[in-house]
Amino acid sequence: MIRDLDSTLLRTFVTVIEAGSVSNAAVALHRTQAAVSMALRRLEDEVGQRLLERSPRGVKPTSAGSLLLPYAHKVLEIGLAARSALTVGDVSGTVRVGILEDIAMSHLRHALRQFSASFPDVSLEIVVDASPALSQRLASNTLDFAIGDPALIHAEPLVTWRHPLRWAAARSRNADLRDGPLPIIAFGGACRWQENFFATLLDAGIVWRVACTSTSLSAIQSAVEAGLGIALLLDWHVRRDTMHVIDPRAVGLPMPPVAEFGLFSHAKSNDRTSAATALQRFLFRSLQLCLPEDGALGRERATMPLRFPN
Repeated sequence: MIRDLDSTLLRTFVTVIEAGSVSNAAVALHRTQAAVSMALRRLEDEVGQRLLERSPRGVKPTSAGSLLLPYAHKVLEIGLAARSALTVGDVSGTVRVGILEDIAMSHLRHALRQFSASFPDVSLEIVVDASPALSQRLASNTLDFAIGDPALIHAEPLVTWRHPLRWAAARSRNADLRDGPLPIIAFGGACRWQENFFATLLDAGIVWRVACTSTSLSAIQSAVEAGLGIALLLDWHVRRDTMHVIDPRAVGLPMPPVAEFGLFSHAKSNDRTSAATALQRFLFRSLQLCLPEDGALGRERATMPLRFPN
């Protein structure tokens, strides 16, 4: 008899691929690395094929894994849609969401796609902008939710989480980073993490220069791939096929800072529409944030290392 694939194992598989490593996935799933590795072995035993290639640079799917991945996404989306249909009922309306580009280009796109599939009568209006602009939009009531830097958004977050930044360089780069001023590809907008790290470099006596500046994440990634310099990136923005993560200790660099994110809603939340309520519940569940024990939608602040799993 053919056995159905376990959705928990599929979620582990998807999260490992999107997180880039078993250790990062373990943090996202709030499980031990041993438990994640065991789940992957169980899934590989179920399908009878090896699904992941492991190396010091992380993991990537095998040909079988690449074939399974879109089916895994569909299974997880259908599961969330079924849960929403049974627990939420008919929900319609419009929800306005503002997202920092670092998050918009991450795993959140899968979560929002799942929400749209689960709530076809809800229209999502998404704005991608810098945190100060999102803060202004939130204050002027032109956004229902915002996801950005808590230090730059003037509101109390529903929840916060942290994620480490990495130094990224082109995989083909052969230059010694300790030879001459350190070439940095910098973000041209307001970036608290970058400003703090520049101060850290200054305190450490490290000479650096800005080799390229852009407000576009894709342009920064392209500049790194071209070997123009190194950049501070979140894990999911490091393109593993063309970039590699630098070990700061190996080249005498300070450890990168930790990025903090927050989920915010408009201050006047009592008149929140049913569509907005559904999205908040969905984000808390699918992004593995913490609801209060009684299930109420409270302003519970929780700080945790959290990824955006599918």
